[in-house]
Amino acid sequence: MSRPQAVRNTPQGPLKKTAIETVQDQIRARIMSGALGPGARLHIDKLRLEFGVSTSTMREAISRLLIDGLVTSEHQRGFRVAPLTLKDFRDITDARKMIEAQALQLALHHRTAQWQADLIAAYDQLVQIEDRLIGDGDLDCAPEWSARNAHFHDCIVSTCDNAWLKRFRLTLHQQSYRYHRRLLCDRSRPRDVRVEHRAIFDTALAGDIAACVAALEAHIETSYTDLTQQHDLSA
Repeated sequence: MSRPQAVRNTPQGPLKKTAIETVQDQIRARIMSGALGPGARLHIDKLRLEFGVSTSTMREAISRLLIDGLVTSEHQRGFRVAPLTLKDFRDITDARKMIEAQALQLALHHRTAQWQADLIAAYDQLVQIEDRLIGDGDLDCAPEWSARNAHFHDCIVSTCDNAWLKRFRLTLHQQSYRYHRRLLCDRSRPRDVRVEHRAIFDTALAGDIAACVAALEAHIETSYTDLTQQHDLSA
């Protein structure tokens, strides 16, 4: 099997990814999708053969996921996908509320006509998919909903001028997504996120920073509250 290759875009044009970056991205995608579940062992030899890369390449790719917090290392026992726990999600939720609030406040202070147009377009796309997911109960569109949901939230803070806040925010979003996947598939608790997103959207457009931050924090906190009702996660 040939070494995996992919292309990413830069301001200067397409740039071919390294084998390490490509393997890292593909394993991350498996973790995020649940194909590699919490606690799953990552066998270096099996994975390197599957991807057609060297042992050192595979170890480096997994080590980068270790830094991202998606993988854990066991002394002399290899690597595993990071577990999901209520304590971890509590910490992620608290950190998200702090980071999101700061990024949102900066973003709303720097609103532009383009920001407004982008946000309206992102919200319209989100509403369309949420009508299918929530209104019609079409779980097949859950991956598309996740992408549009992330895009909507990204648009709100796009004018934040603090690059570090935005970077931390994306890391926390990545960590929280594994937990959100469980909530998407759980129809036992009635929740219409369309109402929550509408409140965030309306207050953002109005430039009401305090109300928008409150709506966003409540939106984030509700996900944790809902997850506490599931009994298959440890504390």
